[in-house]
Amino acid sequence: MSRMVRVAKKRAINVLKGEKVVPPVQRWMMRLFVILNVCLFSAYANATFFAVSVSSQDNFRNSITDSIEEAVDARHDYVYVDDVDNDFDEQVKQIQHYIDSGADAVVVFATGTHEQNKQLLEFAKDVPLVFVNTEPVADLSTMPANTVYVGSNEVDSGTMQMEALAQLAGYQGKVALLKGEMNHPAAITRTKDVYDVVAKYPNLSVVAAETGNWQRNQGYNIVEKWIKDNLDFNILVSNNDEMLMGGLMALRDNGKDVKSYYTGGIDGIYDALLEMDKGNLDITVLQDGKGQGKAVVDMTYRLLNHQSVKNPHWVPFKLITKENYKLLLDGEQ
Repeated sequence: MSRMVRVAKKRAINVLKGEKVVPPVQRWMMRLFVILNVCLFSAYANATFFAVSVSSQDNFRNSITDSIEEAVDARHDYVYVDDVDNDFDEQVKQIQHYIDSGADAVVVFATGTHEQNKQLLEFAKDVPLVFVNTEPVADLSTMPANTVYVGSNEVDSGTMQMEALAQLAGYQGKVALLKGEMNHPAAITRTKDVYDVVAKYPNLSVVAAETGNWQRNQGYNIVEKWIKDNLDFNILVSNNDEMLMGGLMALRDNGKDVKSYYTGGIDGIYDALLEMDKGNLDITVLQDGKGQGKAVVDMTYRLLNHQSVKNPHWVPFKLITKENYKLLLDGEQ
């Protein structure tokens, strides 16, 4: 891409950030400003403008937004990404600002409760809305026209994870569980999955479960506390890989043999694959962030072109073990 086109795109982004690049104008005039800048080169004469509202940043969400950016760039359109630090009111304002600034479509990592997120669905009257990563409402079939949810079916994730760990442990043992954000639909479902699987086997039990908010440092602190409290467990399961990475570090730092525990996470992040390569991690479940990002862009173009979409659009989970993880490390999956 030429320097002048990059500058044109930067000006459009500055407008979104609220910088005084041009005086306040109506939406159609803002749209004209953006297109005139982009039209410096014919490749961008008919550019489509994606805006992405992210609840908060972490490695997995970043993998989705990176994939969105790559897919949009491949179509010679452009995208702006920003987060709201888990502030629902700020997300409402941000999306309204995106629309006022001429966004053709908005991608949303919803941060509100199911009830709050109904307010976000109202924006579908103005532009296509594609939700990703967090289901915006409890019943996805109630989402209005001009919207779609892209994600992975969480019933599969925790079930796949805990069944694999149960098998490795010979269907007996004591489970310590690291949970994601308390009100996050994925955390709720993944946690329920673990309990449902454990309930099937009389010699399995959950002896501790605490919320680590998806964060590596909180996973570390929780597991260190369990160790210091002499909690008896031999299976460490986590709603995501980030918390599990912290848990593994806590085990090592407190003199425990990590390989003596059965361990499993979800997401298939690079750090988890490295731990698996060292023999320190048994199971992760790939939530395909790259695949979700590509699907988001595909669904968005379908909505923009008034084509039918099936809601929800599921991107399948995949069990990652010591038998197949190297395919991910080598970039073959």
